[in-house]
Amino acid sequence: MSSAIKHEKLSRAERTRELTVKTLEKLDELNLASTPEVYELWYRYFDGEPEVVRAIDKLKDPSDEAACLAIHDRFLNGQAAAAEVSQVSGKVQNSISELVKMLKETTDTATGYGTSLEGASKKIEKAKTLDDLGDVVSEIVTETKAMVQKNKDLETQLVTSSQQVTQLTEHLETVRKEATTDSLTEISNRKAFDARLQECVKEAESKQEPLVLMMLDIDHFKKFNDTYGHPTGDQVLKLVARTLVGNIKGQDMAARYGGEEFSVILPGTTLESGMIVAEKLRASIEAREIVNRATGKNLGAITISIGVAQHKADEEVLTFIERADAALYEAKNAGRNRAVAAK
Repeated sequence: MSSAIKHEKLSRAERTRELTVKTLEKLDELNLASTPEVYELWYRYFDGEPEVVRAIDKLKDPSDEAACLAIHDRFLNGQAAAAEVSQVSGKVQNSISELVKMLKETTDTATGYGTSLEGASKKIEKAKTLDDLGDVVSEIVTETKAMVQKNKDLETQLVTSSQQVTQLTEHLETVRKEATTDSLTEISNRKAFDARLQECVKEAESKQEPLVLMMLDIDHFKKFNDTYGHPTGDQVLKLVARTLVGNIKGQDMAARYGGEEFSVILPGTTLESGMIVAEKLRASIEAREIVNRATGKNLGAITISIGVAQHKADEEVLTFIERADAALYEAKNAGRNRAVAAK
């Protein structure tokens, strides 16, 4: 590992210690229990996670543990989203079961009506008087009216249940999308990235095809955020996300990895081609100028650093990510605003 990378690693370690101290001091000040959820929430707050900062700053009472846990569930707890998916899935299954039950009742009703008609037909054959025939006809009319009414009731229930299934299915898709989408940038989140990368690595190994992973970081983002404020910082994050999505295609995937760090997965791509895409992304973002929407002031351009790695045979996913991340460190320590290929 180069001295530059060691220095970057050390800086990150020092920042981690600094954030840990700030977090623990804040929890002590607010008299909040240092549970994993509360600790993670305030750690992300001091780390400048935009959504968390915005949510906590709006709290009337930051010492309200229930309010803190609610924010954690909303922005940081993937299990909460998974639980909602499971709950909605259960409701869909119940509604489908009800539909199946109603359809069976419809079939049973039709079968019963058919049996009644067969019986009436035999009675007609045996009828010897008009009274006997009238009794059979009255029976048929009664059975027919009952059949029509039951079918109307079942039809109403079927329509209602069908609408419920449709609404629940739409809600399920919304929940699933929210569970895998970053709420700020509206691109894939870390959870979606992890799942997709696992899938792409397996596919690349089975088909013996190349696979490229990029790790990207916005240069000097914290300074930019502190200088111009979180709303402008959010604008920058959205701009980078849109640029990434606009410059990839097909099976490619862009995701927000965390904070100001993004990732791009390029299936079927070699390292050489990946470097070409990385340079295109870097240049495209550098060419954009940030304008403060509130004041109209031009804040200049932003830049990104990129680490590019091609998957090696039998390489673990974590090792793959670490190599791309190491290349990203090299890009930042070499002066930023550049792409570096992993070794």
